[in-house]
Amino acid sequence: MELLKSKLHQRTGAKKAPASVERRNGVLPNEGVVSSFWPRFLLLVGFSLLLGALATPHYMVLSVHYQVGNVADHDIKAARDFLVIDEAATQRKRMAAADKSLAVYDLDEEAVQHLRQRFGTILADMRALYQQPAETGTGTEATRGESVLGIHKSPKQLALEQKKEFETKLGITVSEADYAVLMQEKFDLRFEDAVVELADSVLASGVVGNKSLLLSEVQKGVVLRSVQSGAEEQVRDLLSFLSIEDARRRILLRASALLEDEDRRVRIGVVHLAQGLLQPNITFNRNETELRRQNAVEAVKPVFFQVKKGEMIVREGQRLGEEQVLKLQTQAEGKFERGVIFTILGTSLLGGLLIWLAIHVAGKYIRQFPINTKDLLFLAVVLGILLILAKISGGVAEAMNNAFPFISNAAIFYVLPMAAGAMLVTIFFGPTTGIVCAFFLALLAALVLDRQINLLFYYLVGSLVAVQGVAVCRDRSTPLRAGLAVGLANVSVILFMTLAYGRVLTPQTGVAILFGLVGGVLSGVVTTGLCPLAEMAFHYTTDVKLLELASMDRPLLRELMVQVPGTYHHSLIVGNMVEAAAKSIGANSLLARVAAYYHDIGKIKKPLYFVENQVGSENKHERLAPSMSSLILTSHVKDGVDLAKQHGLGQDIQDIIQQHHGTSVISFFYQKALDLQDRLRSSKGGEVSPVLVEDYRYPGPKPQTKEAGLVLLADAVEAACRTLAEPTVARIQGLVQKIINKIFSDGQLDECELTLKDLHQIAKSFIQILMGISHQRVEYPEPAAKGFEGKARANGDTGYRSAKRDRDGAREDRDEGEEDLKRLGMS
Repeated sequence: MELLKSKLHQRTGAKKAPASVERRNGVLPNEGVVSSFWPRFLLLVGFSLLLGALATPHYMVLSVHYQVGNVADHDIKAARDFLVIDEAATQRKRMAAADKSLAVYDLDEEAVQHLRQRFGTILADMRALYQQPAETGTGTEATRGESVLGIHKSPKQLALEQKKEFETKLGITVSEADYAVLMQEKFDLRFEDAVVELADSVLASGVVGNKSLLLSEVQKGVVLRSVQSGAEEQVRDLLSFLSIEDARRRILLRASALLEDEDRRVRIGVVHLAQGLLQPNITFNRNETELRRQNAVEAVKPVFFQVKKGEMIVREGQRLGEEQVLKLQTQAEGKFERGVIFTILGTSLLGGLLIWLAIHVAGKYIRQFPINTKDLLFLAVVLGILLILAKISGGVAEAMNNAFPFISNAAIFYVLPMAAGAMLVTIFFGPTTGIVCAFFLALLAALVLDRQINLLFYYLVGSLVAVQGVAVCRDRSTPLRAGLAVGLANVSVILFMTLAYGRVLTPQTGVAILFGLVGGVLSGVVTTGLCPLAEMAFHYTTDVKLLELASMDRPLLRELMVQVPGTYHHSLIVGNMVEAAAKSIGANSLLARVAAYYHDIGKIKKPLYFVENQVGSENKHERLAPSMSSLILTSHVKDGVDLAKQHGLGQDIQDIIQQHHGTSVISFFYQKALDLQDRLRSSKGGEVSPVLVEDYRYPGPKPQTKEAGLVLLADAVEAACRTLAEPTVARIQGLVQKIINKIFSDGQLDECELTLKDLHQIAKSFIQILMGISHQRVEYPEPAAKGFEGKARANGDTGYRSAKRDRDGAREDRDEGEEDLKRLGMS
């Protein structure tokens, strides 16, 4: 690595990068800073206002802590004129309005017509049995089948068989005697007239189903509404209506006069049919009645009494009654202090200043602290949700304490999953940022919850334990285990705090311990549920996601293996190299390995234009201009980024794909273009278009992280090592150091955090991996016996090379290796 130190002097005099390199994605660096200022500023303003609103005491509504029977600790006067609802008087007025609302009953004016139509149709069907010839049957499927078989039944037999069907249609049970009379009279039409006339005689007076319910409204009367026309009338004489029993008795009496000429059996049958078929024509409409009562209640306006400004509501030491508590609550609900606006504004400004300073200092001195807009938005969302939840819990705590006195207000605060915020931040940004978030979240939560210093320590300890628990998160169950650890830490903090206050063995302490344990477990559950959602919403890549992407069953890797096997094998070796190197310098080895697997996926679209995939085929670049070859080679970076976006590989992997060549020059085709220019100039002797080195550079940007720099180095080193004919230790060491020196002196590592010490460790790791891949094989001796020629050896290899062929082949391989190295731009 001594050559690296000698190159430092050359780098100080390096030329300024071209404009095409400085301008990335069409945005100059200064433009990017300006364009990101306003989103960050608006985010800071919004979060500061939210913090001010949450942290301001008695925001909009003054909290009322007094209850009936409490003793006032100071004098309270009315700050303004206001009206107080007299709940008792209002309730009495509403009950009176509900009582005055009349019950609604529906009157069916066509009940007799419906009865005649239904009963007449049924009797007509039965009379038809006696009017058809016996041999033709009745027309039903059963009788037609029997007629075919030669079985002929009489109408009486058919009528007996249809008794059940007759009863089903009527909806009543007909006795055997009554049915016999009907059959005897052949279901004569006079039965229909008699039954309808008897029903009409009682329905005209009104028949109600539940007369006792109707008579409960005898003092007020009811509203009788026609079902057909909707016309309504108020009826007070409810005694004139008949119940079902009264109507049936009246039918019996009426039948004696109406059917005096009929036989006694016929008269009894008609009475039974009329009584059975009778249905009430006046029914209670419960829904309409309730609706009208509800409308009457809602129409009642509240009853108020006035409280004048300056009026004494309660004096110090006085026990509060219901009326005084009601006045205090009304004043709190309707009051908006002018000073609260300035309080919110001042708190927001202080919070905004604190947040800005924290982000500025952390971004400047903490290497991995997120400072882009998307990451800051994520932090704001996490903190905002948890702080809003904390604010809401204040009201819940009071309600729970009122309902269950053994549950203290603090116990509700213990169950809040505040540690989930530290877990999420640690999983996505690392433990350093997680620790900063833990301190910030604990401070803001304690500020929102009425500045309780004990909650500051409680949330801080739990969040720090959470950071430790998910510092290495490579499966979905890690947050759950961390949540259990947070719960145990919460229990310890609660015990220590209760010990300090001297209230250890109390029911409230037991409930608080239980809630603290539940709060820790709940933090793990919330983190487990929100982690995948945050990955999708903000396009983050966690270690768990990286492990899923590292599976060789992923569609993109399988496509890479099938379509471009040379690139696939190259990517696997690069992955092993960067993983070992990343571990040696403390970088993210998992991210580096997975990114290496995918760094050349763009070659899937044009596989035969890359040398590792040209086995047994012609070199397509021989017929192309150098500029076109350069364009094709550089396009695999953009194609790779597009494929990564389509398959959702995450922003980290997309960045490494985009940066894995930096802004390096494709030296083979650049030199080829210069040679072609010289030949054209010598042959034509005129002006020839100049060859610009920018046209043969990769678009970049240069690697921005250690992992991207590792992939760039490993990609170049592995490709160059393939050109070695006899990969000995000395040759591999020399080549690795040569490639790293060249990349370093070219300035490709200027924007990442790799140091000279890191490069030394990287070179050692690369050499170790490459030596393992390029190890020597034992040369098996040729068989001495003549009969063994052409047969396979024990290891299945039938090919033999003579010593001369080995020497010649090695020489040819060296020549080809040097040519390939030039094509790669490494020599």
